[in-house]
Amino acid sequence: MIVRKNNNAVEISFKYDPSLVSFVKSLEGRKYNPATKSWFIPLVGSHASVECLAKRGFTIDPSLWEEVKKDQERAREAEALAVLPDTEFTTPLPLFPFQKVGAAFLWKIGSGLIGDEMGLGKTVMALALCEKIKAEKILVFCPAAVKWQWAQEIEKFVGYKDIQVIEGNKKKRIDQWRSAGTYYIANYELLLRDFDNMNMSEWDIIIADEATRISNPQAKQSRAIKKLRAKRRIAMTGTPVSNRANEVWNIIDFCQPGAFGNYWSFLQRYCLKNQWGGIFGYQHMDELRGKLKRYMIRRLKKDVLPELPEKISTDIPFKMTEEEKVLYGRLKKEILFEIEARDIAKVETPMTIQYTLVKMLRLRQLADSMELLGYNTQSSKLAVLKEMLSDALNNGRKAIVFTQFAEMADILERELAEWQPLKISGKIKEEYRDVVARFNEIEDNKVLIMTSAGQFGLNIQRASVVFHYDQEWSLAKMGQREGRAHRIGQKDTVLVYNLLAKGTLDYYVKKVLHAKAELSSQLLGDTPISMGDIKEMLQYE
Repeated sequence: MIVRKNNNAVEISFKYDPSLVSFVKSLEGRKYNPATKSWFIPLVGSHASVECLAKRGFTIDPSLWEEVKKDQERAREAEALAVLPDTEFTTPLPLFPFQKVGAAFLWKIGSGLIGDEMGLGKTVMALALCEKIKAEKILVFCPAAVKWQWAQEIEKFVGYKDIQVIEGNKKKRIDQWRSAGTYYIANYELLLRDFDNMNMSEWDIIIADEATRISNPQAKQSRAIKKLRAKRRIAMTGTPVSNRANEVWNIIDFCQPGAFGNYWSFLQRYCLKNQWGGIFGYQHMDELRGKLKRYMIRRLKKDVLPELPEKISTDIPFKMTEEEKVLYGRLKKEILFEIEARDIAKVETPMTIQYTLVKMLRLRQLADSMELLGYNTQSSKLAVLKEMLSDALNNGRKAIVFTQFAEMADILERELAEWQPLKISGKIKEEYRDVVARFNEIEDNKVLIMTSAGQFGLNIQRASVVFHYDQEWSLAKMGQREGRAHRIGQKDTVLVYNLLAKGTLDYYVKKVLHAKAELSSQLLGDTPISMGDIKEMLQYE
C-alpha cells in the first residue's frame, strides 16, 4: 500500500482488496491502469485525497508529501491573489492593476481559466503570461472571426512578427504548421482537420479563447483539444460558467485533466436531471465555486470599473474569399483606368474628387456584401459579424450595428433575424424614438441596425456594444456613431468593434486616414481627402 509521485500524477499501488478498490474509487479524478495494476489521481489538488489515503493506512512517499504541500500552498496563494486590486508582476506589457493580478494568477496556478467579464483584457493577460514564461511555441484557438484580431493584438503588445495564422487549403495549412513561428493561431474547426500537424510536438502553452466552444465533453473538438500535448493550458471566456455546472467541467478538465473527476460523477454531484436525463437545475453550487477558486479567476466590470477605460475599441481584421477578392481587384482596376484615361489626377477639384469617391462606393459596397452589387448573397464580413454577435450578446448586452448603406441595413435586418433586430435607416423621423424605446425596453430585441440617419440626436445607452460594419471617412462621424451609446447615463463599458476586410478601402480608411488624423490631432468634421489619397487607396493591398 504505497503512494508515490509518477510524473504529474499520484500513483496508488496495493494488492487487490475489494474494500480498498471501493475506497480508491471514491477519490476524485481516479483512473486505473491495467498494465501497471495501479490507480492514479492528478497531483494538482490532491491534498485532501492524499490525506485520506494516509488515514487509511497507505504509506506516503516523503517526496510526494512535499509536492502535495507545495501544491496546496500555491492554491492558497492563488486564491488570495485573485481578490487583490493590484500586485507585483514584472512585464513590459502595459497592464492595468487588475490585469497584473490576472496575469500573476495564471503564472501562479500554471494552467487554469481566466473568466473575467467581456472587455476586461483577457488577451493581454494571456500574452503577459506567455512573455513571463518565455514561451517559444504558443498555440491559440479562437473563433475564425477573431484570428486576425489575435495576430494584431500580439503585434501590438508583444511585437512578434513570426505569427502563423492558420488558414487556406490543406496544403497551405500544412506548410504553415511546419513553418517557423512563435504564435500559431487556429480556429477550433481545424482541430479535426489538422490534429496530426498541430500535435507533432509539445507546446509551451495552449490558449483556448472563447472556451465555451469546448464545453461539451461529447463533442469531437472538445475531445481533440484535450489530447494535444502542452506544458501549460489556459482557457478564456467572458461567459459566467459557475452557474452552468455541466459546461465548466470540460473547460477545467482541459486545463487540469482529472481535477474534477469524471464527467458522469460530476453531473451526479452538481446537476439535477429530469426523468428523461435532461438537466433542469443545479445543486451544491457553493461547493463547486469553492473548488473553482484554485483554477479560475473571475472579475466583473463593476469590480474594476474605476481602472477601466470608458470605451474599448478593437479592430477585427479578416480576409475576403477568393471570389470577393477577384471582383474587388477588377473594380479597382476599372476606377484607376478611368482616372488615368480622363486625366482626373491632374484636375484636382472638389467636384472631381467627389465624382471619384462616388465611383469608389462600389468597392465599399462589395466589402460589405456582394449582394449590394447584384451578385450572390456571399459576404465574409457578414459571417464575421454573426460570429462576433454570438459571443458579444451575453449577460444582457445589446448591440448597435452601423452601416452607410440603407440597402445593407435591409440585408442585415434579414440576416440577423435570430436577434430580432430593429432598424433606423432615414425614413420617418417621428418613428425613431419609438424604435429606440422598443430597443431599450424589450429584452428580445438584441440588435439595432442604423445608417447615418441614426448618428445624431438619439440616446441609446441600453446598447453597450457598437459594431462599425463599414468605416466613415471622418473620425468625427465615427465618434458620433459611438456617441449614441457612449454618453452620460451609460452604466457599462462600451465595446467598439471595427470590421475590416484586409486590402479594402475600409482597412485603408481605418489604418491610414484615421491614423493620420489622430497623429495630427485634427478636430475633423469631414476628413479632407486628396486625389493622391484616392490613388493610394486604390493601390493599397
